[in-house]
Amino acid sequence: MEEGTNIFTIKDLENFSGIKAHTIRIWEKRYRILEPDRTDSNIRTYNESELKKILNVAYLNRNGLKISKIAMLAEDELAQQVMNASSRQDNLDQNFQPGKILMSAIKFDEESFIEALMPYIRYEGIEKAYARYLYPLLEKSRILWQTGSLSRAQEQFIRHAIKQLIIIEDRQLKPAGTRARATVAMINTSDNLTDNNFLFYKYVLKKRGFDVIFTGGILPASEVVEIYKIKPFEYLVVNSGSFDFAEKKIGYFNSIGKSLLVNKIILTDYPDQPEKKIPEKIIITRNPAEFLKVIQLLK
Repeated sequence: MEEGTNIFTIKDLENFSGIKAHTIRIWEKRYRILEPDRTDSNIRTYNESELKKILNVAYLNRNGLKISKIAMLAEDELAQQVMNASSRQDNLDQNFQPGKILMSAIKFDEESFIEALMPYIRYEGIEKAYARYLYPLLEKSRILWQTGSLSRAQEQFIRHAIKQLIIIEDRQLKPAGTRARATVAMINTSDNLTDNNFLFYKYVLKKRGFDVIFTGGILPASEVVEIYKIKPFEYLVVNSGSFDFAEKKIGYFNSIGKSLLVNKIILTDYPDQPEKKIPEKIIITRNPAEFLKVIQLLK
């Protein structure tokens, strides 16, 4: 999601929520889910409040609530339902209480926020701590932003603080004493809501002795070929966290993998379970825990 953007198109809403534009139009007409403004050329535009609402609607819809029921909810009821659904998915570890940790972030107290997270990192190590605690905390803060419990600034603050923890761990890695196992190229074609995950994936690959090509920015898929021309690689990791990562892109990267003789392509943070059969070269992971399992299979 582009930071600082206050006006969104219906295509933006589709990309961020996973709800097709024509479905959003139907919901607007039938249920008055959203009430967009229109430009002089009759193009729908939406503000941040409406973006949050469609994200909440999409979240409940994916969790089994029918749109006819969702449409009957008042704004505060919609937010409460999302919070309830999110709470059911929270980590069941009774020693981890995200609410207390988030209080320091709400006050923009970075020192206290980091201090609250450090015991989990020291006890579990950064890998397990990120998968079990930090990633769920990021997801919780996103839900809290959607429901209006956190401001955009507070949600950004949390993402930034956790990113710094990953960067510190990455810098403390010692150079591999032997030849790298293989080269892995990483490309982010998605958005920055999952860039902390992508940074974490770079760290765990480097820790295991892979030679990692990581640019740190968002690139078009076509850049994969340009990277390969300069430095060939055996594996490709693609951030597919946004809902606009259509299944046609799976075919595109599969074709690239075949033409460049890439061993495997890992699509990370994939929003939904793909409906079609996945090509042999493609591996899909939906969260950091799944990624950690998959990279054990790489040679």
